[in-house]
Amino acid sequence: MPLPQGLPPVTWDSHRKSHRQSPKISRQSWVVSSLLLTTLISCRAPSPDIPAEPTIPAPAEGSSAPSSPLGSAPPPPPPNSYLAQLPPEATNQLVSLNIDIAIPTYLPPTMTLANYGVGTAAEETGGGAYYWLVYRDEKNRCFAIEYTANGTDDISLENQVPVDTVLFGAGYSLYHGKFPNGGAGELPESDFFTDWLAGEDGFYRLVGAGLINSQDYGQGDCSNISVKEAISITESLSYLPTDIRTLELIPPKTDGVE
Repeated sequence: MPLPQGLPPVTWDSHRKSHRQSPKISRQSWVVSSLLLTTLISCRAPSPDIPAEPTIPAPAEGSSAPSSPLGSAPPPPPPNSYLAQLPPEATNQLVSLNIDIAIPTYLPPTMTLANYGVGTAAEETGGGAYYWLVYRDEKNRCFAIEYTANGTDDISLENQVPVDTVLFGAGYSLYHGKFPNGGAGELPESDFFTDWLAGEDGFYRLVGAGLINSQDYGQGDCSNISVKEAISITESLSYLPTDIRTLELIPPKTDGVE
């Protein structure tokens, strides 16, 4: 039967050629797929840079590494920052008396605690506890606060100025000048002191340079502060607050027991 015109006859050789071409097409597809995969991988967003761990420089030879602020103790307070300029050792000794400690809460500029004494008086002088605090400034002006459990005396000077303290009330005076009667009791120069101010545990007063120089207070060549300053200091007297007393082992005072 004659074949239609225009169509080539199908032979075994032509069938084998077309069959061999199929692997060639698959290989080309694989190459294209590989190229596409490579392109996709290269187009991915770059991973963020991870910063390198910082290095801590080693301390120089002969120096020590700084200590942690959390492990370091705070510096001690300056000597002039304590209440009434009393350092802890002085406060401990005063509190050991187990009495109310009257201290000045006002001090003139540059006035600091120069010396202090704490103890028990001899029996022939009346016995009982005592303390004194001597303050001195850069110009060698001095005053002192004295306490005695008993054995006060009443003396006066030429001039008298009333003082009204919150702690002890009214009715007291500050005396200044010389002894009015002269004789053996006359001071070589003007001085001042207050009345003995009565508290529950004893008597307190402020004295000036003349009495400080004449007593064994470890201070010499003192001169006086002004009368106005002396009045201000006297009227500022207050008891040492109980919340800063540092001797917890002292037994509390009992009513009716001396």
